[in-house]
Amino acid sequence: MQDFGAKIVTFEELDALRPHLGRIVATSGGYDPIHPGHISVIIASRQYGDTVVVVVNGDNFLRVKKGKPFQDLATRALIISAIREVDYVVPFEIENDQSVAVALNKLRPHVFTKGGDRIDKDTIPAEEWEACQTHNIELKGGVGLDKQWSSSDFLRDWEEHARKRQ
Repeated sequence: MQDFGAKIVTFEELDALRPHLGRIVATSGGYDPIHPGHISVIIASRQYGDTVVVVVNGDNFLRVKKGKPFQDLATRALIISAIREVDYVVPFEIENDQSVAVALNKLRPHVFTKGGDRIDKDTIPAEEWEACQTHNIELKGGVGLDKQWSSSDFLRDWEEHARKRQ
């Protein structure tokens, strides 16, 4: 997969680089479509370590969440790779799992950041919380700007607009 800045890699490729990465900070999302809130989490994640890794959730995650991805996984990973603060992008596709717990188990970052409305054990998916506890991953919730945007709302508004034009 082509990349614009940050390298788009597999977990195995990233694992081989691990000795040279320092303190690894991971964050994740569907980014479909990406908005300022997403970008603010990625930018703010830089303050917690040396290497920022963004896990991009797969198309199946989005099919379960909203019925259909707006952009495919390869496109979303490419867009994320263009953000200056990102060092590595890991596309992550897994069936029947709406968390990134498996990604956290593979990556084992030093820090895992969650944005806006994900602030504590009650708002962070239990599987992700447990993976962080198991691997002693420092979890930072409420990173970035407060929740002001929603990709789902953007898409719903556009759909309503398109329907009215027909």
